[in-house]
Amino acid sequence: MRRVTFAGLLVAGVLSFAGLSGASSAGVGCESRLAGNTGPWRKISRGLDVRKMRIRFWDGTSAGLTGARIDPDRFEIRLKWQFGKGALKAAADIARAAKAVTAVNAGYFDENGRPMGYFRSGGTVFNSRLLFRGRSRALHLGAIFYVLNNSGKAGIATREEFDSRGVREAFQAGPYLVRNGRPDPGLDAYREYRRADRRTVLALGKKGRLIFMVSDEIGRGISWCELQNFWARPESGGGL
Repeated sequence: MRRVTFAGLLVAGVLSFAGLSGASSAGVGCESRLAGNTGPWRKISRGLDVRKMRIRFWDGTSAGLTGARIDPDRFEIRLKWQFGKGALKAAADIARAAKAVTAVNAGYFDENGRPMGYFRSGGTVFNSRLLFRGRSRALHLGAIFYVLNNSGKAGIATREEFDSRGVREAFQAGPYLVRNGRPDPGLDAYREYRRADRRTVLALGKKGRLIFMVSDEIGRGISWCELQNFWARPESGGGL
């Protein structure tokens, strides 16, 4: 089985989570949808599609993102934590070293390279602490991405709902942008809510397929509220 790697790295970009299948939107000034010249998903191999996307915003500007759509039944999803001398930084180098078809950065790390929040890789727990569990603040660490040990099924849970039993891979990050098709409330209290920046977003789409999107290195970037608006849109309305 081929491999997809999520690498723990000190790199630019924040990994957020979204769940598709809704038709709700975030606040005024957050409207965003696929530009009309965005092409379709392109099949690379069975269970793996890629797409270059252009998202058009409410003010007429736009940003580019690259997306990958993966069937977890055909790919093994692994986390890899690396830091210090010899650590690879470029996603292409990480993918090559891990013999993975694709790689993306994951999670938050302190100045010593330790995971900030829960992090489990290959059954080994590098940080067992669920940061801010039971609290209403720090929504940027509000979600857990996980892969089950036996089935290999991937999922996203809030830090309150996450159960580590039977989990092989997991990391804590956020914020949780969209749940049950609706923008998750409370993010508008953060300055990041309307600040455009480079982002990495992870979502579970139809049929349990894993989707992640990464902002282009050069360009406008995208804000949390714009991401919420985009991910909550149905495909017919300019979403995925």
